[in-house]
Amino acid sequence: MLPPRAPLLLMTLLLGGCAAPAHQQLGQALSGLEGELARLEEELAAMNGLHYQKAIDAPVALRLYLEAPSPTAEGLVPAEIALQDGPLLRYRYQLPAGMKALPTDNPCLRYEFELRHLGRLGQLDLVWQGNGHQGRHLIQQADCPFSAKGPGLQ
Repeated sequence: MLPPRAPLLLMTLLLGGCAAPAHQQLGQALSGLEGELARLEEELAAMNGLHYQKAIDAPVALRLYLEAPSPTAEGLVPAEIALQDGPLLRYRYQLPAGMKALPTDNPCLRYEFELRHLGRLGQLDLVWQGNGHQGRHLIQQADCPFSAKGPGLQ
């Protein structure tokens, strides 16, 4: 049995319309806008000028980074990552045997990328657990005197 003509005609029109030059130009324009938005977010983060409260508004660079975060200087990678409204970023670490606490010296520099991209209202909650040891350290982005001229502290 032959399929009805109307669905075939509709499908042909839809597929043909998707390949039209106007749609390709629209796609290129959207890609350009996404690139410009990412560039502006990075400039604001470098100047310590990001300001948002909803996790959904987090910069693209932060969301991509959280998919595969870099290990700490000790080689630790968070076992669990959660970005919540506020914004609040929570890293939960599982410590290896022999390590009693997560190093928290110079937290502003250790977690500079995350804190700058969390914006002025951002908080980073470090939670760790190991062989009979556990702890927590909350870092407020406002407590980090980041330089507005680029990486590092003032």
